[in-house]
Amino acid sequence: MSKESRVGVQIIPADVETILDYEPFIATLPKIDEITPVVGGVAHRVFQIMSDSSKYYLKIRGDRFASVPEIMCNPEDIIFEYRALSAFHQIAPDNFPQIFAFNKDRHYLILSDAMPNGEKMEDLFLKREVTPKMLFNLGRTLAQIHEASSSCHEAVRPDGDDEYYQTVLGHRFGYRRNPVLDNLVQSLSTLGYKQLILGDVSPKNIGVNNDGELFIFFDLETAHQGDRVFDYAYFLGHILIHSLVSQDAILAVESYVQGYDQQNFDESVVKKIALGTMLYRLRSIISYPTGLDAEQTALLEQKIESILLQDLSRSDWLKIITIIQHGQK
Repeated sequence: MSKESRVGVQIIPADVETILDYEPFIATLPKIDEITPVVGGVAHRVFQIMSDSSKYYLKIRGDRFASVPEIMCNPEDIIFEYRALSAFHQIAPDNFPQIFAFNKDRHYLILSDAMPNGEKMEDLFLKREVTPKMLFNLGRTLAQIHEASSSCHEAVRPDGDDEYYQTVLGHRFGYRRNPVLDNLVQSLSTLGYKQLILGDVSPKNIGVNNDGELFIFFDLETAHQGDRVFDYAYFLGHILIHSLVSQDAILAVESYVQGYDQQNFDESVVKKIALGTMLYRLRSIISYPTGLDAEQTALLEQKIESILLQDLSRSDWLKIITIIQHGQK
């Protein structure tokens, strides 16, 4: 596409200009109306491309995290997101962005819009607009995706995902040197059955569309062969984080749990993962919007640590939420 055919294009980085000049998919677009950087990307630089009222997203992976430049990364790792997204889109095309272009040498993807008529779930949580019905539908959708991916046993990484799985567990839970979480890492590490999982079922990676009826999952660079309980409970931890002062916290948790409708998970493991996820988010180098100051964060961490020391098989979600919100009863 020639520069003359671009309308309203702002000044953009040179590498993006090169992609626009040489990417075959871009050449198929009638024109480019606008290109704008997307705020909020962690690992990638992301640009929104508008063309005749259609939105496309260009993701470029560099040698450092886009939002945390002190964290180094391998640009070639973008191929793992490409592989995971290709696999998930094949089994659940409505719930994952479509890939329009991938270039392993220039380390970019061009994808369809994950929020064609909705918003990011994180934004809805922050505005307190996430409803029980929405959480029920999300739980049901995630269960359907897990069922569809249960036969996907091919590793995302060429040397297998076992080492990456260990790294994820250690990064999320093992760094705190908490004996309960250390035992959790050990038990999850030795599980024999694994399948393709999303790896980062976080509100920041979920587009909510059709008034909470359609969910599109994106940012799949952490997808790997693992246990589906990790995905399920990891999102539960985020529900708890966003329900710290909500009177409807138990309803939010129960709605999601009922939507997923899984009777075979070890509830103690689920609770440990959810609570461990809260601790991970509270002190991660990648900031997460909790709305808490340092003193409140420290107090919440103490509460969570105390819950982890309890017999979680005897602690239901109401008791856990009560301690988180009000302290030990």
